[in-house]
Amino acid sequence: MIRFRSFLLAAATAGLAACGGSSGNGSAATPDGCSIAGQNNFVLATMEDIYLWNTEIPDVDPLAYEDPEALLEAIRFRPIDRFSFLTTIASENALFGDSQFAGFGFRSRPQGSEQIVSEVFEGSPAALGGLVRGAAVISIDGRPMAEIFANEGFSAALGPPEPGVTRTLGLRLPDGSVTETTITKDVVTIGPVSDVSVLDVNGVPTGYMNFRTFTEPAAPALSEAADLLQAGSISQLVLDLRYNGGGLLSIAEYLAGLLGGQVTAGQVFVTNQFNENNEYRNASRVFPNPVNALGLGRIVFITTGATASASEIVINGLAPFVEVAVVGSTTFGKPVGQLGYAFCERVLRPASFQTVNANGEGEFFGGITPDCEAEDDLTRPLGDPDEASLAEALHFLETGSCSSPPVAVDSAAPGTKAVSVPAEYRWLKAD
Repeated sequence: MIRFRSFLLAAATAGLAACGGSSGNGSAATPDGCSIAGQNNFVLATMEDIYLWNTEIPDVDPLAYEDPEALLEAIRFRPIDRFSFLTTIASENALFGDSQFAGFGFRSRPQGSEQIVSEVFEGSPAALGGLVRGAAVISIDGRPMAEIFANEGFSAALGPPEPGVTRTLGLRLPDGSVTETTITKDVVTIGPVSDVSVLDVNGVPTGYMNFRTFTEPAAPALSEAADLLQAGSISQLVLDLRYNGGGLLSIAEYLAGLLGGQVTAGQVFVTNQFNENNEYRNASRVFPNPVNALGLGRIVFITTGATASASEIVINGLAPFVEVAVVGSTTFGKPVGQLGYAFCERVLRPASFQTVNANGEGEFFGGITPDCEAEDDLTRPLGDPDEASLAEALHFLETGSCSSPPVAVDSAAPGTKAVSVPAEYRWLKAD
C-alpha cells in the first residue's frame, strides 16, 4: 500500500501568524458621509479595531490621503500584509455570488518577452477569440510585449475591468502559427469545476478534478463531480488547485468534508483566531459529511504560486486526518482571513484573523512547499495524464515517491503569483 506523508505546514517568521479567510461580515460605525474625509476616517477606525496587526498601524492623519486606497496602502503592515484590499460591493457580489467578473476570460503568466496563456474559461470572449492554453500573447494593439512590460505592464495594457473594452492581441499559437484576434471584455462566468475524469493508475481507479474557485456555484458543481467520481469507484484523487486563488470559507468546508467523509466528519476543520480586541469572535468550524462524500484517505494536490487562501486552507485542514501530498510549486502563502465592511458602495476587506487546523498549524506565509516539484506544462491541456504536474502526481500515487531526477520547476518565489490573479481573487470570505 502506498504511504502518504501527512503534510505539515512549516511555521513562518516567529511571532507572526494568520490565514486566508473571513468569518462573516464585520460591523462598524457608518462613515460620517461619503466624503473622502468620511471614508478615510471610517477605514482607519475599522482597521484600528479589527486589523490582525492593529498594533502595527502607524500614527497617521487620515485627512492627508487622497482616497481610502491611499490610506490603506499607507497603514498596511508591510512586512506581511499582501492581502487587505478595497473593492466595490457590485464586484464582490458578482464574483462570489455568481462566479462572474468583467474581463476577457483567460489566465496568463509572463515568460521572457511574452505572456503565455495558462487557462481559458469556456464561452468567454477569449475562448471565442481563439485563445488556448499555451498560446503566447506577443502584442497588444500592435505594441510588442517587451515595450508593454517596460512601461505599464500586461494587466494595465488590457484596460479596465469593464464590459466593452476592446483589444487586438497578437498571438503565437501552440502550433507555431502567428495571428491576431480582436476581443471585447464582457461578463465572464467561471465554471468552478472542469476536466473531471477517472484514470487507471496501475489498476487503481484514480480521480482527477480541476477546481477553479470557491464561489457559491461551486457547491452543486462539486457535488456533481463527486457523483461522477463515485461512479468510477475511485479510491484516490488528484485535485488540481494550481490556479485557485480562494473564495468562500463555506465552500472550502464543504469541499473538505466531501473529500474526507466519515474520516473527518465532526472534526475541527479550521479555527479562526482574532486580535486581542476581538477574541470573543474566535471560533472553530467542523467538517461536514455530505451524503455523497468520497471518503478518501489519499489525495494529491497540484499547486502553483497562484494557489492561495481557501485552497491552502483545504490542504492544511485535511492534513491532520488524511494522508496528502503536494505536487507542483510553492503556493502563494496566505494564512489570513478577512471580514467585510461595506461603506459608500465599497467593501473594505482587512486581514482580520489567522486560521489554524486541528493541530494548531497555520503559519504558512512563505507558502506550502510541494513534496514533489513539477512544471506547469503549458504545452499540454489540463487533465492530460502526460502534462508534467499531473504526470508527477500520478507517478507519486503509483510509486510513493517523486520522479528522479526531479522535474525543473517553473517557480514563482514563495509569496508571489505564477499567473495573473487580481488581489481580490486571492482570499477567503467566510459567509
